Amino acid sequence: MMSSSKLQYEHLDQQDHSIRLLRLLPGRWLDNIYCELQTVSLDDSPAYHALSYVWGNPQDTGLITVDGSPFQATKNLITALRRLRSSIDVKVFWVDAVCINQLDTNEKTSQLGLMARIYKSAADVQVFLGESGVLDLIPHEQQGLWDDPPRTHWVRDATMLIHTEHPPHKDGLDSRGVIIDWGTYLRLPSSPEQPGYKPASREVPMWAILDPSNGLNAADQHRVDQFFTRQQDPMHGRDQELPPLERLRHNQSGAFAMMKMLSNGRCLKVCCQGPLDSSAWQGALNVIAHLVSLPWWSRAWVLQEAILHQRDVLAIYGEIVVPMGLIEDSGAVLPRHYARGDCCKRFWNSLPQAQKATLEKFANTMGQLEGIRQTLNMLKMKQIEMLKYLIDKTRFKEATDPRDKIYGLLGLLSNCDEPIDLVPDYHLSANDLYTKVAMQMISYTRSLSILHHHEFRSSALCSELPSWVPCWGPTYGSLTPFQIGERTANFLACPPGPDRIPHLANDTPCPNALVVQGRFISKVSAVTTPASKETTSLFIDLLTFLQTFFDIDPFSLHPITQEPEEDALARTLLSDQVFEVRYEFKAGQVVFSRAYAGDIQMFRLARQILMAQKMGQTLVLILPNGTVMDDEAKAHVVMHAEENFWCANEGRVFFRTEEGHFGSGPRETNVGDEVWVVLGSLVPLVLRRATEGEEGRRLVGYAYVHGIMDGEAAPGVNGEGKREVYLV
Repeated sequence: MMSSSKLQYEHLDQQDHSIRLLRLLPGRWLDNIYCELQTVSLDDSPAYHALSYVWGNPQDTGLITVDGSPFQATKNLITALRRLRSSIDVKVFWVDAVCINQLDTNEKTSQLGLMARIYKSAADVQVFLGESGVLDLIPHEQQGLWDDPPRTHWVRDATMLIHTEHPPHKDGLDSRGVIIDWGTYLRLPSSPEQPGYKPASREVPMWAILDPSNGLNAADQHRVDQFFTRQQDPMHGRDQELPPLERLRHNQSGAFAMMKMLSNGRCLKVCCQGPLDSSAWQGALNVIAHLVSLPWWSRAWVLQEAILHQRDVLAIYGEIVVPMGLIEDSGAVLPRHYARGDCCKRFWNSLPQAQKATLEKFANTMGQLEGIRQTLNMLKMKQIEMLKYLIDKTRFKEATDPRDKIYGLLGLLSNCDEPIDLVPDYHLSANDLYTKVAMQMISYTRSLSILHHHEFRSSALCSELPSWVPCWGPTYGSLTPFQIGERTANFLACPPGPDRIPHLANDTPCPNALVVQGRFISKVSAVTTPASKETTSLFIDLLTFLQTFFDIDPFSLHPITQEPEEDALARTLLSDQVFEVRYEFKAGQVVFSRAYAGDIQMFRLARQILMAQKMGQTLVLILPNGTVMDDEAKAHVVMHAEENFWCANEGRVFFRTEEGHFGSGPRETNVGDEVWVVLGSLVPLVLRRATEGEEGRRLVGYAYVHGIMDGEAAPGVNGEGKREVYLV
């Protein structure tokens, strides 16, 4: 932990919104760091920059001097300050670790309440992502000669990406496909040869670019050209023979050249101008892999630091200084290229799996950040709704103090309606905070939707929380928590009634038990092991096993729904839903809908195709128009079936009940667990008897149970079979 035992902090006046600023005094690169603290009021509009960074290992510290006193700072902060320091000018920053007395809980609580205003009011936000590896290759003696460290600046072009249904015609475009004369381009008539501009209704297969009047930044364009040259001519630069430092700098330049191209709307395939195994291409991807693996992307607090400031946010990656928007845009836009069929799909399929994995991680990380930014800017939500959305979207992020998983998001709620009773309070335990937030969400929404979150509960905090309170930690399976919410919203297993909303119990040994009302359905009688795509060698073998597990007879009817058992099995294996990806937003959006009869027939057809392939037979399928289905169409049917199966079931189990239900549930489901429909929950829940009283139950997770997902087993208007249950 940061130590300020020698530093004497002056008291901050909360009434005039006082904060401390860090005056970073001039010094050469390797000089010791000297700083001064200055107390100012935010009401006076002081001039300063805000720093966003990761503290790093609290045990790995070094000394800086603050107001003449020694201060133990983490090595990561020291490196960040060196990167930011000037050899001739004083720089003024707000740096949380130094500007807040970390040993004063009251001050910490009040100052964190000002975080949104602090970052919004800064002249800019400078994000120290971390070191790039360059310093490790430069001798200390050489670094000692520097006044200021080398810096390479990239520029984000003022481009505008537009949607077009057709490739833009050549008139009005320069050699790079960039629109030069926007007015003329839009006025050109459409024709089969020159379709012109046509706004897209849904998925967008093409991008065009509005170029700023002064063109692309010349220095950046030169670096892009050099990257292309190194790929096209294997002898150019002889990358493998270059000294390690020069080779690393080439690779970093290549990585940001790719980002530059992608952020300007160019295709992924255009970025590759040589063989996939060229040292220039692979080296650039290695840099992207390193960049996206840095801890900054995984920390909870930094999200609001990067988003709150609506103007200039600069990222520092070693000696590279680049607008955060350039990195973010380039990754977020990637799926729009490789997920559609007429652009980069074929190129994407040709990539080695390791290269795909690097680009997918980059796309997912930037897409999550971009998706949150777009939601905040475009959708108007109430504070409690936005908080739930943000917590769901950031469960993959980490925080040394689990309370910061929530407190680190509060600054993003400032523009939302209906403020909630929640401010940073470090006197409140994490257990009490998480329970308070969960209860607020339930009370406000009159819904138990937060009980549907599927997650590991293995952390120390999770073991202390009531089973119904989410840990807001990483999930398992292929579904994100946000997607779980989208899927469960398509059902109505227990329609809302006039009964009391769930509330905390005051008459049980467990004070944080949640009292709910529901109806017992049946006990689990058999359970499979968790489904895992990684360990499944052949999809058809898994389907065959599940058909045996559910004891499917092709000529029998399902005992609950009286439909063919094979149809009931197919709906269960899909959780009765299919998905599609829509691209109204830059990062794309997964949309779920209930499965139609045609979707079920396609799933059964996929099984027939796979079975024939396994047996070495050729399955001839005649389409309604009389033509024979070709191999490409068959492959698409199989891919669609597999994608939807794993989307619904990765990491989950299948089960049967004593009453003959088919179902899927959380991986912790055991024989003897109970299936319930509960008022306020759109889907059934798996509960387990607890020791806290006859009606005590522990929540295991949400379930799909075929035949009761649309209210068929819900309590009637007179409440038949309904009783109170205590979730502990």
